[in-house]
Amino acid sequence: MFIRTCVTVASLVSLICAGCVARVSATGRAQGQGAGGGPTTTVTPPPITPGAPVQIAGTPVVRVGVNFEDLGGQGDRDYNDAVMCFEGRFNVDGTNVVSTEVQRVVASTSSRSHCRHRVRVEIHHADGTRDAPLTFDSRSGQQVPLELRVGSRLEVFTQTYEGVCSTTEMNMHEADNCRVLLDVCNTSGE
Repeated sequence: MFIRTCVTVASLVSLICAGCVARVSATGRAQGQGAGGGPTTTVTPPPITPGAPVQIAGTPVVRVGVNFEDLGGQGDRDYNDAVMCFEGRFNVDGTNVVSTEVQRVVASTSSRSHCRHRVRVEIHHADGTRDAPLTFDSRSGQQVPLELRVGSRLEVFTQTYEGVCSTTEMNMHEADNCRVLLDVCNTSGE
């Protein structure tokens, strides 16, 4: 009999097996009746380690755009002033971008702003380590190589160093300053 092992998030989840239905309680034990009234099947998932990376099998390749507005809530809101765009296997949840596999990704960069920005990319790994930050000019058009592991999280920051734009450092989690979008890289406009 084929059984899928699942880790429950809710207190009660239904599992469908070949010829049986089992219920998984908060204890992580599946109980049910096998096909034709057979014996009860017990499935015990591996323990969950807090902070451990989540592996998502079969995650599709997605295109991600990290799009900054350099005047915060007062700009033209086109979010094309410092842009980093890349494709790979990622779980994108709001502004959190987490790699679902070991991968090398090359991000393209662009800027449609009259200001110049220093962009800093940090890669935080699931084991608590970080790679040295990658820094580049937003108008350089530079290709940025990203070496990622399962559970690596991207953090992107930008700060104006030339022009009349805000000189406050901005990060990808600030809604007025940045949009992290699937399949949208704002590379046009003024």
